Amino acid sequence: MKKDPTDIYFRQPEIADAASIESLIKASPPLDLNSLYCYLMLCAHFSRTSVVACDADAVCGFISAYLRPGEQDTLFVWQVVVDKKYRGKGIAGSMLSSILNRTYLPSLRYLETTVSPSNIPSKALFSSLAVSLGAPLAQSVLFSAADFGDQRHEEEVLFRIGPFDLSSKEEI
Repeated sequence: MKKDPTDIYFRQPEIADAASIESLIKASPPLDLNSLYCYLMLCAHFSRTSVVACDADAVCGFISAYLRPGEQDTLFVWQVVVDKKYRGKGIAGSMLSSILNRTYLPSLRYLETTVSPSNIPSKALFSSLAVSLGAPLAQSVLFSAADFGDQRHEEEVLFRIGPFDLSSKEEI
């Protein structure tokens, strides 16, 4: 039975979510799979700036994000994943909005992420976010393919959105 996207709710990740997050990312190539320990750390240390999307049964989406060290006005979004059954329903955008609408992040002025050139859905997601924030989007290569050494990996393009003013937005 197909679930209605209104059945989805968002919350901060908890340590107990780490294994589900790892499984979700493992089932979502070409996302880079990190160790379970990494997801445990993200859930333990970066839960205030990350989010999980859940249906009645399980975690069906995840965004890991953190405030850049030395740049407390910049949120860096590391990974975005939505279970394939739920893609195309606006869940990734809603997860981003749920993070940006948290009252303890009012000093944010920039959002950064990296996107591989072939990742069309992520390009669309962050371009749309820039429009909804009324903020410019600048792109530059952060990591070249050569930076990944012998691993076959596309370059990673830095998307920098901002400056924006969250205090003037009612809801994103």
